[in-house]
Amino acid sequence: MWVVLAACVVIPLVGLFLLVMNPVWRDDARLEAFYERVVAYPLPPSSRDAFPMDRDVTFGKNLAGGSGSYCDYRVRITLETALSPQEIRRYYDGATIAGAEHKAMISLYFQDDASAGGRRVIVEAYDSHNWDWDWRCY
Repeated sequence: MWVVLAACVVIPLVGLFLLVMNPVWRDDARLEAFYERVVAYPLPPSSRDAFPMDRDVTFGKNLAGGSGSYCDYRVRITLETALSPQEIRRYYDGATIAGAEHKAMISLYFQDDASAGGRRVIVEAYDSHNWDWDWRCY
């Protein structure tokens, strides 16, 4: 008797959990795949990843500002480079990196020249899509 009653309570709860978590797991997998595509893209010549163990990988709502129910994916990599800002811009203008659902938008943020020569640049890859049942984006 208790087993049947417990099953009547547990089975719907497990079903609800799976219903709620399936979009979360899907979007986590999209973020991981997006991250892998960004870091697999070749670095510009005379450049290196400044912090290979400390990259910014973020998923959430309204990362780029605004309002609405949509999911944002962002990956940031900091490079040290001997190239000029114009050369870096030219290199990434031709970049084609698939985002979570669309082509990733690439933004570049340049820091002042380092005292040891060269400069740092933050490469930010971003994509977004409408809410698709992931509660973190509602």
